[in-house]
Amino acid sequence: MVNNYTIRTTYYDRKMDEKLLTQINERFPWIISYVKSHNCLDFQTGNDPKTNRSWFSIYRGTGRILTFRSHSGKVNELCDVAEAYKELMQPDFFRNPTPDQFDTYLTKIASTEKFKRYYEDTKGVRNEGFYQTLIGRRYTFEVKDTDDFILFDKELVIGFKTKDIKDEWNKEIVDQQTLKIEQLRKTYNGTLPEEIKPEYGEFDFLGLNTNGDILIMELKQNDPAKTALSPIQTSYYYLQFQKLAREDDKLYQRIKAMIEQKIDYGLIDSSYKNKIPLKLSGRIIPCVIVGEDNRLSETICERYRFIRDLFLPEMKAYTYIREEGTLVTSEKLEAE
Repeated sequence: MVNNYTIRTTYYDRKMDEKLLTQINERFPWIISYVKSHNCLDFQTGNDPKTNRSWFSIYRGTGRILTFRSHSGKVNELCDVAEAYKELMQPDFFRNPTPDQFDTYLTKIASTEKFKRYYEDTKGVRNEGFYQTLIGRRYTFEVKDTDDFILFDKELVIGFKTKDIKDEWNKEIVDQQTLKIEQLRKTYNGTLPEEIKPEYGEFDFLGLNTNGDILIMELKQNDPAKTALSPIQTSYYYLQFQKLAREDDKLYQRIKAMIEQKIDYGLIDSSYKNKIPLKLSGRIIPCVIVGEDNRLSETICERYRFIRDLFLPEMKAYTYIREEGTLVTSEKLEAE
């Protein structure tokens, strides 16, 4: 899929090259159902119209274990993988994997100590990657008829034509964030980290509900201090996407095309096809998800609420129903 529009400043268009998906289906017709049948695995997909590159990745937690790529409509013969995983299998596996070989690959990953931090450690402690996979699966191809929203993108950034344009476009947002951080330091009586960043990298999850509201969801686990600061990070994404939505009159069409493509290939359940809203509402709902909120102290919860009220009073907090991955309101973070 060659970029068919001119990038003036920013872009958000993550619909994959159809040639990439067609070739995956022809060469590896088993792979999508394989991922869906293994609870430790999930998909992460994307496209960069500036470079005319698309990718289709398989993740185990936060570890990228296999990626199919295309560039300007040409699909790479060799599968890509994070460097640390290459030593686990023979080179032929990354050219032409089979289900049996993938079973072996997963067994080796699960038993290798250095990969445990991406999913679940030896003592059964679940890391952020565990929850990212659980929730990512639950609200895509395991979505239920009763669900109001789906997740349509993960680990994403807004694209910019050049770094100078990015810096200029973000300046007002960063300045606003910086002023509020200064205000936070003046008004909060408790302990704060020495360094608090005003800008951040990738969004964890982007969702869409049946009303046409965009959901920005940031996942936190294992670091309560970061949970308390999550309204600052989410505020940055909120302001970015709010600005993008004002400036990009094709945003709805691109999001809709992404969702429809994922439904067509089984990456989002077909039950959502008739629930896609006819337009975006203009509302953006910022959220934090905490894998296990029972670990949060009252000090952390109080700090979170103080920062939330300063940066994003409308921000919502969720935790999950164990094993199932269904999101429910976090009573600890929401309680006053």
